[in-house]
Amino acid sequence: MAPPTTDVPTDFGDRPATSFEVRPATVDELDTLVEIEQGPETTRYLGITGRAYHERAYADPDQEQVVAEAAASVVGFVVLAGLRRSDRVVELRRIVVSHRHRGAGHGRRLFRAAVARAYQVHGARQVWLDVKPDNTRGRTLYASEGFVPDGTIPDPMCPDGVLLLMRHTPQPPTTPRQE
Repeated sequence: MAPPTTDVPTDFGDRPATSFEVRPATVDELDTLVEIEQGPETTRYLGITGRAYHERAYADPDQEQVVAEAAASVVGFVVLAGLRRSDRVVELRRIVVSHRHRGAGHGRRLFRAAVARAYQVHGARQVWLDVKPDNTRGRTLYASEGFVPDGTIPDPMCPDGVLLLMRHTPQPPTTPRQE
């Protein structure tokens, strides 16, 4: 069984190091997740939201909701999906940081921890996500973390729109050259 939490390095240069923990969400935290996703500049990038969405995801063994805590407060969450796929391609379905905690590096920390969790805990061989074309902040983060464009799909929430697909495949470890 995989460890329940993932500690993530939190020292980002000139920012002070803070406690940051990533762990599976509990059913008691679902209302907190709903509150976080209702923040300004958030809902327009999400599809279906609300308590029922999170209850279904929580009950689905093919999905995992993971929260990030900093200074004993939930500051964000991710939803990983496709955990039982035979091809081991995991979707990073949703990543949201509370509007009150943006700009402190929590989004990048949470994103890195989610991708690491997909590979290390769930045995993914590849991680993918979709993103709205106008989500510049998200696209910039994903690209800076090694995700590459991989086409488009129709946006089910916007009949005339599309979603950009991005994927991440880990690089094989390098071995030192023998002299």
